[in-house]
Amino acid sequence: MVSLLRQRFGLSGIAVVIAAVFAMTGGAFAGGGQLARLVVTSEHPKPGALQRKQVARGPRGPRGATGPEGPAGVGLPGAPGPAGPKGPEGSPWPAGGTLPSGRSMSGTWIAAAVGAEVEAGKSEGGGSISFVIRLALPPAIHLIGKGKEGTEHAAECPGSANLPLAAKGNLCIYTAEDQGLVLEDAFVSQSGALLTFKGPTKAATAGTWAVTAS
Repeated sequence: MVSLLRQRFGLSGIAVVIAAVFAMTGGAFAGGGQLARLVVTSEHPKPGALQRKQVARGPRGPRGATGPEGPAGVGLPGAPGPAGPKGPEGSPWPAGGTLPSGRSMSGTWIAAAVGAEVEAGKSEGGGSISFVIRLALPPAIHLIGKGKEGTEHAAECPGSANLPLAAKGNLCIYTAEDQGLVLEDAFVSQSGALLTFKGPTKAATAGTWAVTAS
C-alpha cells in the first residue's frame, strides 16, 4: 500500500495526504463528541468496512411556549350572487296610485275660531283634513255632531268618534269636543277637505274622521 502511494505521489505527496487526513479527523474529534466516530470492526478492514457508531440521543427537552397568533388572512371578495326573483306588487296601495275602491283611511281633526269678529261675540275659523293617499273621486261629506252617532247620517257614517267609519264614497267627520262652533262651509277634493266654522271667539271643536274610496 505504501509502495503504491510512493510510486504515485512520492514521499512529499504522501506527507501531504497524511497531514490532510489528520487535520480532518482531528477536527471531528475535537467537536465535543457530537459527531459520529469512525471505528474499525476488524483487525484487517476491507475497503468499505468502516462503520458509523451513533452517539446515544439525550432526553427530549421541554415544550416551547406557544407563539403569538398570526395576522388574519385577507381573502378576495367573492363574485356577486345572482339577482333574486322579482317581488310581488305592493299591497294594498302601489306607490303613486290612488286608494283602491272600498279601502278606508282615518285620522283626527281640529278647528278654532281665531279670526276677527264677524258678528257680536262670534268669529270665523277653520280646519283641514288631509288624505294620506289620494282618492280617485271626491267623497260626499257629512258632519256628525257630538253624541249624534247612529242618528245623523247613520247609513253613510256607521261609526263613532271612538271608532270612525265611513261607507263607500263618503267622508264622515265625527265631533268629539264642541264649544259651539257651527259648520258654515266645506270644500272637498280627492286630497282632503277644508272646513269653515263660525262661533264664539276663540272657541274650538275637534274629533275624528274616516273616508272610504268609491
